[in-house]
Amino acid sequence: MRSMRDRPTREVPDVVGFDADDASTMVLGAGFTPVGPDGEPAPTTGVIIAQQPNGATDAEPGSEVILWNQNSGSRSHSPVPGLDESAALDPE
Repeated sequence: MRSMRDRPTREVPDVVGFDADDASTMVLGAGFTPVGPDGEPAPTTGVIIAQQPNGATDAEPGSEVILWNQNSGSRSHSPVPGLDESAALDPE
C-alpha cells in the first residue's frame, strides 16, 4: 500500500493576473481541474485575482485549483482563507 507521500505531484501554475479563460486553459494543461469558489464553475471572464492552492506549490494531478476573479463570491468572501474583506474594509 502506498502512502500519501508516494503519490505523484505536479507544480500548480501561477495564473494570478491572467485572463480567466487563459488561466483555466493553463490549469487544465498542467493536469489540474479549474473551479470557482463555493463549487461554482471556473470563471470565464475577467482577470484572476487569487487561486488556491497557490502557484508554484505541488499538488496531486487532477486536483482542483480554485480560481477567483474580481466578481467571484460576495464582498464578505475573501479569496484569501481566513481574511474577511468586509472587516478589513470597515474596521469598526
